Amino acid sequence: MNISSNIASVTMGQLQSKLDSISHNVANSETAGYKKRDVSFSDLLNREYTNQPTEGNRLTPPGLRVGSGAKIAQTRLSNEPGIAMQTGRMLDFALTNGYHFFQVERNDNGASETRLTREGAFFLTENPNNDQELVIANENGFYLLDDNGERMTVPYTFESLQMTANGQLEAQLQDGTVAAVGQIGLVEVAKPQLLEAAGNTDFLMPDGDNRMQMIAASDQLIQQGALEGSNVDMAKEMSELILTQRHYQFNARSLSIADEMSGIINGIRR
Repeated sequence: MNISSNIASVTMGQLQSKLDSISHNVANSETAGYKKRDVSFSDLLNREYTNQPTEGNRLTPPGLRVGSGAKIAQTRLSNEPGIAMQTGRMLDFALTNGYHFFQVERNDNGASETRLTREGAFFLTENPNNDQELVIANENGFYLLDDNGERMTVPYTFESLQMTANGQLEAQLQDGTVAAVGQIGLVEVAKPQLLEAAGNTDFLMPDGDNRMQMIAASDQLIQQGALEGSNVDMAKEMSELILTQRHYQFNARSLSIADEMSGIINGIRR
């Protein structure tokens, strides 16, 4: 394969990865708590050819630098918060800071796993350890954790749930008393770009990385009765999609022209 064909084919493969990322953003534009990913490119290693002829009146330099195409330099997770959408549900919570995440846990066949998420739609399910309590969990079966890393349980006899100014959830019981459910646990991640996608809108912090810490929740950081929308800008994504498709078509055309030129040269040699 000649140099121009190699450059085009390498770049097309990387552009396809960007198209896949854009498609994923567009498909999740209505997913609560979804964070888009932006793709940036860099040039591949340049090679210098020093065996160029210098006889006669040649004006080009003796060394010719030829690139190898482009590659994806980074796929960056955008931490820009989405717009809060009012729902009125007592178990819908929207985060207002892009560096904060809920901490959720699932126990699957005895193996416990903790994940981070910004999807704040939670529900009540039966507590497998106590038939007098309910547990707050999301639609994927992951339990919401408090600031001590414990599951948040609610008595069966509750009437309503209310979050106080310091992020404490309180249950109004049928007999008129108030029971403390716990303070919602929030995790602050210094570099969200390091998070590893774990399916849906969940993330995992790489092993051995300690660039996250528990912080005190408050009504300034959590908005009850609302859900955070995705931060996908559809106009920008469609513009990026069109530009990337054009770049892909240009490289495909370059590959086609290089093949045609190789065919002409082979024909002349015969």
